[in-house]
Amino acid sequence: MNTYYLNQNNLTLPANNGGAIVLSLTANSGRIAYRNKINTIIGILHPGIELGVDQYGYRWYVHHHYKNTVPTIEREDKFSLGETIYYDNRNVNYSQYQILERALAAWWNASEYHWLWQNCQHFVNTIAHGKSKSEAIDQIADGAMIGGAITGLIGLLTGNKALMQIGLGVAAGGAVGKGLSRLK
Repeated sequence: MNTYYLNQNNLTLPANNGGAIVLSLTANSGRIAYRNKINTIIGILHPGIELGVDQYGYRWYVHHHYKNTVPTIEREDKFSLGETIYYDNRNVNYSQYQILERALAAWWNASEYHWLWQNCQHFVNTIAHGKSKSEAIDQIADGAMIGGAITGLIGLLTGNKALMQIGLGVAAGGAVGKGLSRLK
């Protein structure tokens, strides 16, 4: 088997051994699920899209992770890495079936991971919301813009030209980073 098949009840995926993995679609198929990223300072969330459940009751997810380079479909134990899995309750722009179709197409097209414009959050937001966006990059960029603006203002008010320039540079860097994050 060299492709996948999706219908209203099942998803059939190619297996590494040449066979197939059959997943039953559930009420959670197509939902955004996430876990906490391990070893991060600011509490970044790692999202994926739940696909379905196999014959043994394991849930399967499609997600984009830097260690895998391209989007990957994995069983819940590999996706979670021992962390609790939660569901995202934000509204999405597509039906359950459309999200599954979009997720499978993104997996099949295998876009290479890039932390700035094709990370796990970009991957899921593009599939479910139609927008290339990373909440983590936005959080970091917003912090840089605010911190840089405050630093620049302090430099201006104290007459410290170097501090003002550093602050403006940090703020500009945050703005550029946020803009670059949304290019694809």
